[in-house]
Amino acid sequence: MSQLVFVLLIALFGALVRTVVGFGEALVSMPLLALIGFDLPTATALIGALGLIVALPATIRYHQQINFQVVRRLVTGSLLGVPLGILLVKTVPTGWVLHGLGLFLMANGGYGLWQAFHQHRRQPHFQHNGWDYVAGLIAGALGSAYNSHGVPVALYGSFKQWPVSQLRGILQAHFLCVGLLVVGSQIAAGFWNMTVVKLLLVLLPLLVLTIGAGNWLFARLPREKLTHYLNGLFIIFGSLLLAR
Repeated sequence: MSQLVFVLLIALFGALVRTVVGFGEALVSMPLLALIGFDLPTATALIGALGLIVALPATIRYHQQINFQVVRRLVTGSLLGVPLGILLVKTVPTGWVLHGLGLFLMANGGYGLWQAFHQHRRQPHFQHNGWDYVAGLIAGALGSAYNSHGVPVALYGSFKQWPVSQLRGILQAHFLCVGLLVVGSQIAAGFWNMTVVKLLLVLLPLLVLTIGAGNWLFARLPREKLTHYLNGLFIIFGSLLLAR
């Protein structure tokens, strides 16, 4: 019983992080669930379902900021990346990929903060539309392999210098589309069981409060500091990947 209480608290904390930041619920939830010895397939199914549920109201909330042409290209790339992620799991040690991604996140976040504090404006990169497919492909591969499909899109958006509201909208729309595929594949793989269903039934009413609290917190963050917070989160999430 005590473990299930911790599972509920961790899942809600992940949903809060996702609502405030726009991504990262798996990065904070999965290591904590592993730390308390929760069954990995069940944890994967639970966090995947929660990510999909949280994405729906967020997509509706930010629908005016969503560039659906970008989302279409990202999702197309992700569909191509999903089988590559499965191949990645089978051929490349998990630690190599996650540690490499963690170092890259920390380097990008540190560089962004250094430029901000030295008042250097970062120039946009990867402006050609074709890079959307590449970013989506990487997101699909890391999503199917390690449940980390949000990080590449967030990092890509920071390189392209998308406004924070547009980045959040694109992230949530991408989560919604790819999340349907992820949850479907997890059901087909047998990850779902009655424990997942029971936990979701308990979490659903609590998620309403959590999403409301997350939106309340985000509304009170100073807009001029949001890019700094995003770079700081890249460093934190990169550290979590290194610790996995």
